[in-house]
Amino acid sequence: MARRLGREGRVVLKLIIDEAGRLMDVQVVQSAGHGFDRSAVSAVRRSSFTPAVYNGQPIKSKTKLPIRFVLREQ
Repeated sequence: MARRLGREGRVVLKLIIDEAGRLMDVQVVQSAGHGFDRSAVSAVRRSSFTPAVYNGQPIKSKTKLPIRFVLREQ
């Protein structure tokens, strides 16, 4: 729908990643509407992560991830 309307957007997600690199939680911090939020969350859930490391040990971490949706000419 967004493509047909010529819309672009930016979604910011908050991620919690555990010591093994598993995505424990994802929340939309900044919405873009037009279905972008759902697409961003879906893409992140299919992704893999490397855990943060502190003093040589993997740790649970929180981070924000901005995702931009930009139209490309076909």
